[in-house]
Amino acid sequence: MQTKLVKASVREELVLPEPKAVFYPFEVEEAAEWVQLTVRYEHALWLQIYVRDPFGRVRMQVIGKKRAAAVVLGRKQEHCSIGSVPGPLPAGAWQVELVSYSRDGRVTVELDWSYGNGEPPSSTEPLLDGSLWIAAGEAGSLEEPESLYNWQQVTSEGARFYKGDFHMHTLLSDGKQTPGQLHDLAASRSLDYIVVTEHNAVHAAWPQDKELLVVPGVEVTAFRGHCNLLGLHRSIDLHDRGSGALILEDGSGIMAILKEARNQGAVCSLNHPFLMPWHWQFEDTRMVLFDAIEIWNDPTYDGNAEAAEKALAAWDQCWTHGIRLAGIGGSDTHMLPDESYTEGGPPSIVGDPATMVWSDGLTPSSLLDGVRSRRCYVTRGVSLELEILSGGVSYLPGDELQTAAEGKERDITLDYAVRAAQEDGPLIAVWIENGQETGRQQLAACEAPEADWRQPGITDDAGRTVQGSMQEAQFTCAWPEGDYRWLRMELRRPDGELVAFVNPVFAWPNEADQTMTWGRIRKGIA
Repeated sequence: MQTKLVKASVREELVLPEPKAVFYPFEVEEAAEWVQLTVRYEHALWLQIYVRDPFGRVRMQVIGKKRAAAVVLGRKQEHCSIGSVPGPLPAGAWQVELVSYSRDGRVTVELDWSYGNGEPPSSTEPLLDGSLWIAAGEAGSLEEPESLYNWQQVTSEGARFYKGDFHMHTLLSDGKQTPGQLHDLAASRSLDYIVVTEHNAVHAAWPQDKELLVVPGVEVTAFRGHCNLLGLHRSIDLHDRGSGALILEDGSGIMAILKEARNQGAVCSLNHPFLMPWHWQFEDTRMVLFDAIEIWNDPTYDGNAEAAEKALAAWDQCWTHGIRLAGIGGSDTHMLPDESYTEGGPPSIVGDPATMVWSDGLTPSSLLDGVRSRRCYVTRGVSLELEILSGGVSYLPGDELQTAAEGKERDITLDYAVRAAQEDGPLIAVWIENGQETGRQQLAACEAPEADWRQPGITDDAGRTVQGSMQEAQFTCAWPEGDYRWLRMELRRPDGELVAFVNPVFAWPNEADQTMTWGRIRKGIA
């Protein structure tokens, strides 16, 4: 078969009162080895394209980059652009589904598509590389991460805090790095795991090694806010295939997306809820549909310091109402590793901040379970040793404290110590009990003589040794039986700059308020 140009040029000026998906069907007359889509557009603030084959499977994902793009889908993986799903290209009715946002609803778009056999045309985007997460099969089947991805793969062993990042972007959406570049950078920064979260798109493949755990995810990106679905097993429709209505722009629709993701086993995280203009504006969202809240987004981005402080207050409100979300962080990296948002400023880079998650061995499933259990803390480069004791029992962040045995004292006394290396500089521990600051102490040199100090939670055969003395702060509180209490800790510089925060421990939990909405949480901290 010779190359066939299905449509030389479709140029259309769209006028949409509100964003919606617009459909462009095209016919592939006989089975092909490749399909190419070329996209040009003007006036759109954001443009996203999905291409479905005759079986309704999404086979191409394209995010506009304000330049012409030529994207290729091949039967073979090596012929696919990033975002394309390899496999048979059957004859029949295919469809381009285009979603655009603009200031006045006007968008000019030009689409060319062609198909053929033999050597595929060139792609302006990186090619698909690595282990497949999504692949199209014969007779309309589609293998997704649920079956192709190894959810029980073990990349590390031992019970400890594992270091990683839950939020990042590549050239598939609006990032500047290829998957391989981002992967190598994360490994070079000694991260144990990353979760890849493109805007409304899921990677079909990712570079693989035995040391860095990479988990599939997606950042649901709506005009009124963003949320991460971490550990997504199957794709979720974000617009209605019949009407083109954007499910993700409707309050009930966004909650349906969250419900479906949780049913799959994904962790749902509310992203940067106070960072303008990407703050969460779905006021009626029920907070019990989230598992986590991204407290700390890219600390190098202007406005994120203030947004993080508001997110901490909202997190406290959630816990007050029995909605015990995990507090996590995410670099939200889009940049090259030597680039900064401010001239001469620090780079916006993967792993800043890092979320440390306690797990007994590291697998995708154990990582997600660690977040659901809130066994984590978030830090900008300071490693913490945490000692949380009650009744002679040692606890981890996120744990529920237990009372003594029947017939004995049932009140709870909690002893909490935090330690860091002296080389981390002056640090202030701030203790927050039931949402109110209840103690503040500068870390002081430990009485123990200088000695090797092993990073917290690292086993002898896996941990790296840090030379030098330690600094420590301690806090003790007593909780009467039956009163819902929780305590968390923040680490700050003397000038108030946030350095780290630790998820709460709690006792005598109340029932989660199933009706609590984001609007009520937000108003509670106003």
